Amino acid sequence: SVASGAARSIDPDNLLYSRAASYQLPAEMIRDNALATSGLLVHRLGGPAVRPYEVAVSFKPVKRDDGAGLYRRSVYTYWKRTGPAPAMMALDASKRDICVVKRERTSSPVQALVMLNDPQLVEASRVLAHQLVKKHGENSGQIAVEAFRRLTSRRPSDGEKQLLVQLYQEQLGHFSTNLEAAAALLATGQARLAGELPADQVAAVTIVVNMLMNYDACVMKR
Repeated sequence: SVASGAARSIDPDNLLYSRAASYQLPAEMIRDNALATSGLLVHRLGGPAVRPYEVAVSFKPVKRDDGAGLYRRSVYTYWKRTGPAPAMMALDASKRDICVVKRERTSSPVQALVMLNDPQLVEASRVLAHQLVKKHGENSGQIAVEAFRRLTSRRPSDGEKQLLVQLYQEQLGHFSTNLEAAAALLATGQARLAGELPADQVAAVTIVVNMLMNYDACVMKR
């Protein structure tokens, strides 16, 4: 999406499709990516519709599933035609009560609020955080690098890594003196993980991962 001067000179009319506009990934891809990077995504193909967290708070609530039904690909999500999931709608999923030729693409603060607070994404963040702390212990630098690489498919620059480590240290200081807040954060979602790890550390990494899931490099197609 960022073309060099040489590319524009060689192909001014973009006949070679050497460049294209950047845009936010579709709602389904954002959700599925979070589940995949955390290891929660269920890869089974086919079967009936499932009811993840979103349907329990839709405009026409439906009792959510338990277990694997919460973590299947978004294409299998149960959807009432006139009662869509608010989180998916905020991320520009199309309504089903009218024919839509092309989805709208918007950018609003509501989308950031969804990605930072949706139970599915917070749960995925804490599951990935648990894996990172279990693997790297107190090495915040390695945690920052692997989290960034998993979510953006590249290694962070020195500046990006420094910011992530700084955020981690700030959150660790907060949760170490607010263990109840750490416990509440780590109770989000149904997934239960084996192995006892320091709650304040896992909660701090959860915030870092959750922030990265809302980062431009993670949700934008370029």
